[in-house]
This record gives sequence, C-alpha cells and structure tokens, in this order.
Amino acid sequence: MRGVPRLIGAGWLVLALMACTAFSAAQAAEDRPPSTALEPARQTEGVVKVIVDFARPLILTRPASTVIIGNPAIAQATLSDDKTVILTGKTPGSTNLIVMDADGAEVANIILDVVAAGGRLITVDGGSGRSTYSCTERCDPVQSGDETSSPPPPNSPPPPLNEGGEP
Repeated sequence: MRGVPRLIGAGWLVLALMACTAFSAAQAAEDRPPSTALEPARQTEGVVKVIVDFARPLILTRPASTVIIGNPAIAQATLSDDKTVILTGKTPGSTNLIVMDADGAEVANIILDVVAAGGRLITVDGGSGRSTYSCTERCDPVQSGDETSSPPPPNSPPPPLNEGGEP
C-alpha cells in the first residue's frame, strides 16, 4: 500500500508543474509587445505607435528622399528604400516625423508615440506645466517634445492614479 501515496504525491507534483508552465506562458504572452505596434504602418498622417527598442516599417504612398524627426532622442527614422521608412523607438515619449520627396514636397507628417512594451503614456497637466509618464507596473517620467516643463526628478513619486488608471 505504500505505492498508492507515492502515486498521489506524484500526481500533485505533475499538476503543480503544469500550473507553473501555464502561468509562465501567460506571463510571457502579457510581456510580448502587441503585434499592431510591430506591423507595417501604411499611413501618411495621424499617430503611429512604436515600441522602445523595436523597429517598425512605415510604408509610404509616394517616393521619398528625406526624413526629419522632431526629437531624435525619442525615435529614429531611416529610409530603407524610397517608399519604406524604418521607425525605431529609442525612449518613451512623443515626437513628429516629416517625410519629403526630392522636390521638397511633403509625403507624410505623422506623430510618433513611443511606448515601453506593454506600457502606455499618461500626461499630467499641472499648474506648473505638463509631465508625461510611461506606465507599466510603475510610471516613469519620459521626454516629450511638447511638454511645457520638464518631468520631475527620477526619485520623485509618480502621480497617483484612480481606479480607471487615469491621473
């Protein structure tokens, strides 16, 4: 009869290993960047989301020869060919991208929102100006080309959020 308790104990061990594996897979899926932020964008105006340390192609409708990034500390843009711009997020924040053709005519003018994987940007309007934060498990101050004041020092606490996740 000693063999029966060992089988029951082994069953619990297998069940615990299966639960840990399922939890790890769910956590990995949650940490993976959303596919829409990695797929090629086919737009010439509006907002394009880019993830920090990931590249994303922007497909243009017309040939281009020049790309201009408003704040190169936030994002990088490189012409891969005359109709493809490769966007790379460098640090969370917002900036703009202007693409021009050989004659200097505008091909695209878009806003780039660069976010941490799984994060979102929150802007707090205060009496002394605006501060933007990239929030995942915690909120970190970010650079933005349109802020009217610099974010607080890194050791200052992030703004409190209500139950809906808004400041």
